[in-house]
Amino acid sequence: MKKLNSCIALGIALVGLTACDTMSPDQRSVAGGLGGAAIGGILGNTIGGGTGRTIATIAGAGLGAVAGSSLARGSGNNNNNDNQTRYYRGRDGRFYPVP
Repeated sequence: MKKLNSCIALGIALVGLTACDTMSPDQRSVAGGLGGAAIGGILGNTIGGGTGRTIATIAGAGLGAVAGSSLARGSGNNNNNDNQTRYYRGRDGRFYPVP
């Protein structure tokens, strides 16, 4: 039963992170870190036993936060044209950067 609850919580967390596409990169990084910490803590809690369970939960949460933040930072909608220069053709036939 405990593993079933963990799987359900993991599924809900993954579905909740799909809304990150409309967030800014900083917001995605924070949401990814929090989601990763939650998922890592849940997985660490299911692995450990006794005193090791507490250590595994803390380690899982820490590693999950780092991994989630890193993954979220690299994901998302990268269709912005911030690093592209636009040009227009002048009357003389040459191309000039758009001001």
